[in-house]
Amino acid sequence: MAKLALIISLIALGVAILAYQEAGGNRDLAQRLEAVRRETADGLAKIKQEAADGLAKMEKAIRPSDAAKPKP
Repeated sequence: MAKLALIISLIALGVAILAYQEAGGNRDLAQRLEAVRRETADGLAKIKQEAADGLAKMEKAIRPSDAAKPKP
């Protein structure tokens, strides 16, 4: 009876391994992780650019261009 239980458990393990590989396995997880990393890097670059643009607009509002130039 113990031998039969061992055989059934090994078959179940084989089916589980096949199902895991069919569902994508480690490759799918690695690809999804890389996509998230790329999106995060792109998002940070956009946030930095928007912050720089906002600061440039604020500087223009605070310092008019005529006041920055000395009059002779």
